[in-house]
Parts: sequence; C-alpha cells; structure tokens
Amino acid sequence: MAVTTPTALRTFSRRSFLTISAAAAGLALAGGALGQQGRPATRHTVRAERILMGTRIHLSVVGPKASAAHAVEATFAAMERLIALFDHRQPATALSLLNRSGSIEGAPASFVELMRRAVAFGDATGGAFDVTVKPLLDALRAGAPARDWAELRARVDYRQIEIAGDRVRLAIPGAAVTLDGIAKGRIIDEGTATLRALGFDQVLVEAGGDLRTLGMRSDDTPWRVGIANPRQPEGPVLATLQMRGQAAATSGDYMNHLSPDFVMHHILDPHTGRSPLDLASATVVAPTALDADALATALMVLGSSAGIALAESLPDTEAFLVTKQLATLQTSGALLS
Repeated sequence: MAVTTPTALRTFSRRSFLTISAAAAGLALAGGALGQQGRPATRHTVRAERILMGTRIHLSVVGPKASAAHAVEATFAAMERLIALFDHRQPATALSLLNRSGSIEGAPASFVELMRRAVAFGDATGGAFDVTVKPLLDALRAGAPARDWAELRARVDYRQIEIAGDRVRLAIPGAAVTLDGIAKGRIIDEGTATLRALGFDQVLVEAGGDLRTLGMRSDDTPWRVGIANPRQPEGPVLATLQMRGQAAATSGDYMNHLSPDFVMHHILDPHTGRSPLDLASATVVAPTALDADALATALMVLGSSAGIALAESLPDTEAFLVTKQLATLQTSGALLS
C-alpha cells in the first residue's frame, strides 16, 4: 500500500498484539539440540525467571552451565538497579520523586538519559509518544467525570519537560510522567549489555512479552517468537518472528483494556485524550528494546498508514500491525515466517 510519511516523522534518523507468543508460552524457544557438532559439549541453555517491576522477566543464556548461572544473577542485579530509578510503584525512585515534586535535582545519569530519549521520541513521532500522558491515564482508570478532562489534557505536553544537566523539571503544575512505554525496553537492554560484557553472545532477555536477543540459539537457529492473535491469544499465532540479535516489543488494546469491546484501554492518544481506534496491536522489531518499546506505543497512536510509514523510514526497523478488524499489515523486511 502507498503511504506518506508526515513531515514531523521524517526527522527521526535512528538514534504490547501479538503477545510475543506470550511469554507464558515459552516464547517459542523450544529446543535445538545442545552440543551440536562444532559446539563444546559443556554449552547449555540456562533459563531463569524473576518477577521485577510487577513483570515476569525471563533470561535464556547459552554457555557453560556454572558461569551462565552466575551471569544470570549478575544480570538480574543490574536490571534491579535501573528499576530502582524508573519504577512508579516504589515511592523513592527518581520517577516518583519527579512526579511528587515537579522537579528533581541531582538526578542519576541513567534517569536523565532516559528522559532525554523520551523527549526525543516525542519529537520524532509528532507527539504520538508522550510520557506526560499520566494524568489522563490516572483519570481514566479512576473513572473521572468528563468535565475534568479538559483541564487534565492541558497538563499533557512532553515539550514542557525541562532537562538541564542533572536537573529535570515539569514546567506545568500538576504534570506527571509515566515511563511505562519506554523503561521496560531500557531495562531489557541493560540485561543484554550485562550478559554481553560477561562474555555471553547467545542470549534472550524477555520482560512481559518485550525482548532482546543476542546471536542465535544453542543449535545455531534463530530465536523464534510467535505473534499471537489479539482476540484469541491462546490460539494459533498469526506469524513467527525470526530473531537474530534484534529486539521486539508489542503494544496492544488487549493487554490492559478498560472496556469489554477494547475501545478504551491503557494507550491514549495524547492529542485527544482517548484510546486510538485503528489498531488492536503493534509489534516493532528494532536494534534495541528501548527503540522497539517506544515505537510500538507510538505506532498504536499513529495508526496503520502513518505507523507503517514511520517504521519503513527507520533503519533496521520492522513492524507488524493488526487492525481492530484483524487485518494485518507489515513492513517489507523478511523477518516473518
């Protein structure tokens, strides 16, 4: 289909409906023979999981069993250090402090950098990705009356985030930030970076259906990740991603829907204050989980035409979209089988 990239989107250079075979289904990681010819017999796939930031996190690490098990523990520790900055559930995190006071001085470098990336994605998507949408989300979940929404919408504008050195400030009184559309990807990237630094180059790190891979599986085949049907998540997958060192993330109306018909859900269009009506899910494959995470949210807001156009314009980025009518669209890359 012919699509036109809006001017606001062309400036982005480079820098969840598919349940990614729903993490619960094992991410289609089945098998492959270990100790394949040319591989040392001591190589194993060590798998572990832990619940962090309210999400079940899975690690799969190929290597000698003892050292891989040690690396898994080091990786969880590294991820927890970032969660201690980004998790809105914890009152002492940098994010919670920012939302309570409207500003934070001496902010940790990792928090400042993530806020800068969030603002950059706002610019790149014409405001489709906007981390200041939190007041509207809170009101929606609380069932606030319609008369309150106009005042709340006035607080939503990522451009009012001021960042100078290690100081972050929200210029509009009552503004608040949610990092749910980007922090999980950053934490996944931290996990893969930790494992790489420890010498492991065949890895999968998954959190709540978003993931990043390094290399391939123990049998030298790609990591295979199923894309589920948003209306029948337990049924046959719509397609399968062949992952060779990429990241993937999904946003969808089924993940946290607030009405039985999926019309209202946790993803809001910052411009209207309402859930977008075009897509049931958006899956993005990108070089990093942070990129995939933020872009999946943005594509849900942009819709099918502008979403495909944006993904096609970005290097090493692919998208698989499912409309409310369960029609599917995808970019031109050959990642699916």
